[in-house]
Amino acid sequence: MALLHGAKQLLGKMVGTAATVRADGKAAPSAKVEILTPAKPLQTVRLNAAFAPLVSPMPPSCLDTPSMMSIPEKQFLFGLASRYYAGEGIIVDAGIFLGASTRCFGEGIHSNPRREEIVANRPQPIVSYERAIVNPNMPRFFRRHGLTFSAAPGESFESELRRNVAPVKDLVDLRIGDFMDATAPGCPVEILFLDILKTPVLSLRAFRMFYPKLVPGRSVVVHQDYFFEELPWIKTHHEALAAYFDFIGEIGSSAVFLCRKSIPQGVADALGADMPPAEQLRLASIAMQRSADPARRFFMALSKMRLIRRLQGRAAARAYLDTVKAEFPEQIEQTENPRLSQALQKSEVLLLKKPRKLRDEAMGDAAKASSSP
Repeated sequence: MALLHGAKQLLGKMVGTAATVRADGKAAPSAKVEILTPAKPLQTVRLNAAFAPLVSPMPPSCLDTPSMMSIPEKQFLFGLASRYYAGEGIIVDAGIFLGASTRCFGEGIHSNPRREEIVANRPQPIVSYERAIVNPNMPRFFRRHGLTFSAAPGESFESELRRNVAPVKDLVDLRIGDFMDATAPGCPVEILFLDILKTPVLSLRAFRMFYPKLVPGRSVVVHQDYFFEELPWIKTHHEALAAYFDFIGEIGSSAVFLCRKSIPQGVADALGADMPPAEQLRLASIAMQRSADPARRFFMALSKMRLIRRLQGRAAARAYLDTVKAEFPEQIEQTENPRLSQALQKSEVLLLKKPRKLRDEAMGDAAKASSSP
């Protein structure tokens, strides 16, 4: 089938780009090794051979803070900070919500054998960004996870965030506030974790701030919302710069990339400027081929449907959604994972909304400008 075509070819490409990490910290080609962990839908872990060992046991403290990340994603962040991070640049954690990702990075540095050297050179190697304002979805998240903390939409949850990251606060430069007003780091970025790209404007802001700071052959970028059924701009923005990266795997809803060559500031600044609709759709199709998990590819197809809705209108989006349903019958019919049916239901609701209501909702999202659970 057209939308499913390419999974085996993609696995072959990943096998061919396996790498090891040399003593100088650069990624180097290694033997052809396929790392594929079959699992239930949306749970497959597939990583380049050099990075797969980073998904390993972590301290129980990394689970103290509720989040939407899967346990393997948290293990990977801990592994990056404890076994990969060398202090060549900083760790940027953008969109930390209650602080789970920052906690994983901090605990990882505490376990890093080069910790003293890293901290001597960079006393606060983790730079974390969060608006820390409750949005309408968060109170339900607080209740679902049994948190005693509660706040109404529009109120701050900064106190809870600071409490959660307190055990690693010595390593963290915590920047609370509107990300659109944030300043770019004045040093290289070695690890970039992005969970803040909730609107196109936020996405472009992050790409322009951080991508030119990446270190070729060293910097790892983790897009936490890449395999999410919404937010199509994340895929188009990153895939427009695909020539600067190697795809190194998928884990949870995250896509992981290794920067392979320097990104000029001018290239990042030009990103998204008057990108033709046909090019956006082409990039969305490329992004869909990143995953070997049919469930994730289903999500990516639904994300592309949202892009078609915005670019070509409701009728074109409806026609594409009908194609998606025909191409992914198992994902449509399965009942074990409610996320799949919920994603489809949200897509159906989107097609019932009128253009004006979509614009109003988009403006509301941009005004919130915050990460959401």
